[in-house]
Amino acid sequence: MSQTKHPSKMRNKKRQTYRNVLREAIIAGLSIIMTAAIPGRSPAKGDPNASPLTVDQVVEKMTQMNLERSEALRSYSSVRVYHLELNGIIHQSADMVARMTYHWPDQKEFTILSESGSVIMRNRVLKAILAAEKEAMQKENRERTALNTNNYEFSLVGVEGSPQPKDYMLEVKPKVKNKFLFKGKVWVDAQDFAVTRIEGEPAKNPSWWTRKNDITYTYQKLGDFWLPAYTQSLTEVRIFGHTVLTIEYKDYNLIETRALQTAQKDEQNPHQQASSGASLSR
Repeated sequence: MSQTKHPSKMRNKKRQTYRNVLREAIIAGLSIIMTAAIPGRSPAKGDPNASPLTVDQVVEKMTQMNLERSEALRSYSSVRVYHLELNGIIHQSADMVARMTYHWPDQKEFTILSESGSVIMRNRVLKAILAAEKEAMQKENRERTALNTNNYEFSLVGVEGSPQPKDYMLEVKPKVKNKFLFKGKVWVDAQDFAVTRIEGEPAKNPSWWTRKNDITYTYQKLGDFWLPAYTQSLTEVRIFGHTVLTIEYKDYNLIETRALQTAQKDEQNPHQQASSGASLSR
């Protein structure tokens, strides 16, 4: 004689499936910001009349500056405000405020300041995001997801700003389909060669259940550095509905910084820098 599953158990199983899929999709999406979260620092200004660069030049300078920036920013902290909305067969929300402290070269510490809303969503999704970001700081993970020519193919799709370039818009495609890499567009500041905006989605769908996972990141300039300002992740899950995750970054404190080698060289050789067209004014 067959046994009929209890309706409450079936509902709980569906909710568990939904939460697991949601967590995997969000973490995969947020890996994008981990690939470009290295703060940007301004090099010395070059020739204001320089022509737009080629895609190879932009990517080379962006990669070079990223390496130098990773050395220049030794420690900083910020407050992050997380908000998660689930809309579909389940209607829930969760909020969390956390302080993040970074110590060079690969340490991130999170202190939860406040949290409210769904306990399950906070524990299984929001806190999982913090754990995943700490794991992404490991050297091997950073190398596998770095925004460079080892992992991506780049093409120049636009130059914003006139008469001098303000931003280069690049299309990026991963060389390997990996859920921790992404495909989409990246905006690179024409003077600082720092990432200012990312729009994309995971290169590989993290799950059959995930129909769509669009992520947008914007960055803000604080002093000489570009740092994350706002994240929005929109995820559609088959049958279950959709979610919206937002992260606001605020209250930055640059604890320890060092001078960039490029900036020092530019200050010592201004004429050589201008003639090479290596840096563009805004």
